[in-house]
Amino acid sequence: MRSIVVAAALLAPAAARAQWVTTHEQFYLQAPHNWVFRNNYQGADRLFNAFDYGHAILYEKLWTRPGAPASLLEEQEYAYLTQKVLVRPPRVPLEEAAIEVRYARLAPEAKQMFEWAHVLHRQLYDVLADARLDQAGKDREVRRLLDYYRSRRDVAFSAVPKSMKLMQEQPYSLAFRQRYPKFNGLIWAYHWLQVGLYEPLMVGTTEAERQAGVRATVARFWQMLQDPPRTFPYQMPMTPAIAPTFAARYPEAAIIFDNLHSMHDVISDILANDAVPRDRKRAEIVLAARRFRDDTSYVMTPEAWRTMAAHMGRENMGGPSVGFLPTLPTPTVTYGAVMTHDDRTGAMTGFKHGQATGGEHAGHGTDAAAASAPAASAPAASAPAAAPDTGHAMHHAAPVTPAAPAADTTPAPRVTKDAPAAKPAARPAPKRAAKPAAKPAAKPAAKPAAKPAAKPAAKPADPHAGHHP
Repeated sequence: MRSIVVAAALLAPAAARAQWVTTHEQFYLQAPHNWVFRNNYQGADRLFNAFDYGHAILYEKLWTRPGAPASLLEEQEYAYLTQKVLVRPPRVPLEEAAIEVRYARLAPEAKQMFEWAHVLHRQLYDVLADARLDQAGKDREVRRLLDYYRSRRDVAFSAVPKSMKLMQEQPYSLAFRQRYPKFNGLIWAYHWLQVGLYEPLMVGTTEAERQAGVRATVARFWQMLQDPPRTFPYQMPMTPAIAPTFAARYPEAAIIFDNLHSMHDVISDILANDAVPRDRKRAEIVLAARRFRDDTSYVMTPEAWRTMAAHMGRENMGGPSVGFLPTLPTPTVTYGAVMTHDDRTGAMTGFKHGQATGGEHAGHGTDAAAASAPAASAPAASAPAAAPDTGHAMHHAAPVTPAAPAADTTPAPRVTKDAPAAKPAARPAPKRAAKPAAKPAAKPAAKPAAKPAAKPAAKPADPHAGHHP
């Protein structure tokens, strides 16, 4: 008995150390440009607070309600987010641990990685929005912010591009997007705007041009919510495609943000895939987080990363964030298609799931598509659509009948390596037709966005209501 007690005493500290978390929060780097974006672009800034809520509630529901029907996220939470939280976003950044209470205890390291990258996001918006800084001053401040970010090696994402194999070819991969295609599209639309807003701040030469560009980009985001999932991005938005000016001038930041958004998908897959036992989910999240921080796992060259983004197709990611046409671009792949790439060159090699429907992707992946799991329908080949989305027309023009407010400071309008992954739970996305597909009567949240109401709602919605009794 004495031997057992001694052995237990010796083993206990080792077990405790294995679970000890040392990550900590850290605030903004002090700078005169802090809060400039929040002060000058209030409507866009508040949307980021809503996005934080959307990510947090997603992880909390996936972790705490593993047996819940898909409708919990696809209908209930989606409707709450699009009809209330996004319409009247929180005025200040949220404390996500108050929303994802149990998930934050499961993987605090991953949570802190996201929050630290979001600090970098917001401080970069401030730099690019500050009219007091000339280009050399902005370059200097961006460098200072990146050095500050990379100083936290325990939570900083690698600035080396990661292969899509890390996101899409793990044993748990694709589970979330296949079971929750509409919510997945909403997350990708979030990411489109998060990287896309850098572009109007970069290409606008005057304050008026930057203001108009940001309004147009936000309006484009609302247009993506009009007919989900048909109008959502069909592929994860990549910064070189969505914000090429920003990615060319600040590639280190662009790579960090693509790695950040890729890890969001990975954690959703781990939590959503029943093939990962509940007592293994933390270990898989911690392993994935370590791979996204190191500079050696699943890496590509910057040149291959840019090629990969180009071959995925900007038209499949929601289109460019400036210089877009009035209508959304026509995707050239089926919804949720999974492409494969050569890690050395970034060139597309085929499809793991889904198929091409036209454009530059025509002829790729036919054999893979035939053998793949059921994929969403491709847009109709005969559907009238915008001209190929090359980003050369209607610079900074807002979409037709935009679902965003005319002034950026007003609230947004109401919009009523190998195991098989789970099969999609949702029906294939409707084909593109001459008119937007009609919504099922049972899903009011998927109605096209309405014009801004003449008066604001009498009472702001509470983003936390109904989630934490």
